[in-house]
Amino acid sequence: MPVLPNLFTTGNLFCGLLSIMTSIEVIVASSAGEASEEWILRRFWWAGAFLVISAFLDMLDGRLARFFNHESKFGLSYDSLSDLVSFGVAPGVLIYSWVLMGSGKIGLMAILFYVVCTALRLARFNVQSGKEERFNFTGLPSPAAAGLMIAPVMLLTALDIMPDTTVVWYFLIAAPVIGLLMVSNVRYTKRPYINLGGPFNALVVAAIIFAAVITHPEIMFICIVYLYAVVGLVYYAIKQLKGKPKLTDEAETPEGHS
Repeated sequence: MPVLPNLFTTGNLFCGLLSIMTSIEVIVASSAGEASEEWILRRFWWAGAFLVISAFLDMLDGRLARFFNHESKFGLSYDSLSDLVSFGVAPGVLIYSWVLMGSGKIGLMAILFYVVCTALRLARFNVQSGKEERFNFTGLPSPAAAGLMIAPVMLLTALDIMPDTTVVWYFLIAAPVIGLLMVSNVRYTKRPYINLGGPFNALVVAAIIFAAVITHPEIMFICIVYLYAVVGLVYYAIKQLKGKPKLTDEAETPEGHS
């Protein structure tokens, strides 16, 4: 049983690699002129879906390790290396092959910056996991960052929409911004808590969410990840504004006057 968390971590890594291979497959087929637009959209959707599965497995491996009381330095390091592939390299390859390959060096620079920030984010987590990040994340967690990157891909491909210039410019800006969020000091909660007024209300809300996920999974996915990122930013901005020292009457009085 102590090996089970590492098996989930391995599954996380496998799904990240499958996403990378799927993106490469699309590029090769497109270059050879052997792929239809429908096939390309479907394969890119699966490249994103593999990363959603990776995030789910990443969530489970930590919970299982704590449940079996088998947290170890090896497991932490293995998890971070897998996360770098699944939530750093794989989203970078997906976005670059889907929309930024034709934007030249600036597109490559945006993706490289995102991947490097993911590595820095995970390295900081390894150092702070037992201290500052025990109950909250410092900076946007890498699975959520990957979600911000791939959610628009899954939504547009599900709607059979090929990317245009607007999408290119969005990712040229979004990729560095998401990278900066990962290495920022913005605090993100590990376990979001919402007071729903009792178990019955919670059951009703859960039923609505499940129905929405089943019928419109891509729309729910993009709403959840972007809401999580924005709420964390808003709370951080409010705390910063409240924490600023206010000028007292004495400080506002010119020197030498009473």
